[in-house]
Amino acid sequence: MRAMLALRRFPKLLGVISTTAVLALGASACGGTGSEGNGQQDQSERTVTDSDGNSSTTKTTLTTVTSEQSFDETVSSLKRAVSDNGMMVLGEVNQAGALRATGLQLDGAHSFFVGNPSAGKKFFGKTAEIGSVVPMRFHVWAGDDGTAHVSYFDPKPLFTAVDPQLSQGGQKMSTAASEISDAVRE
Repeated sequence: MRAMLALRRFPKLLGVISTTAVLALGASACGGTGSEGNGQQDQSERTVTDSDGNSSTTKTTLTTVTSEQSFDETVSSLKRAVSDNGMMVLGEVNQAGALRATGLQLDGAHSFFVGNPSAGKKFFGKTAEIGSVVPMRFHVWAGDDGTAHVSYFDPKPLFTAVDPQLSQGGQKMSTAASEISDAVRE
């Protein structure tokens, strides 16, 4: 029975994963110059069709805040704000460092995977598909002028796309993401 349920939900999962990947690569690609406003939000909607012809549409918002601090200070502020919100950095990727090997020089591009293992346990207890959404990703990047920014996608619609019963958890994560970005802005 569990296997049949997983197969029925597979097209939805592919849509969520593909949408998240497309949005993440398209909007925050390794420190690109997306929205550079202070609290600016861009809505993105993508429809993804899997190999069986099933479509899934997820609409989310990319939020970018501008920090008044240097890139390194913004990274430190993000880590502190994550901890202050009862979460932890579960992983990080220094994209600027990795891309340096290709000859691309970025002033700063670093992604942080943020979550709370206790909350994650509850989410994964409902469905393993939530792993396509959590941990949350925050991208700290430097614009062409050296100004530091933090970008993230609103997790609530992504949680709901995985399982509508997780929308309340998605709202809590969305609120935490907003509080974290507000703390980094100052």
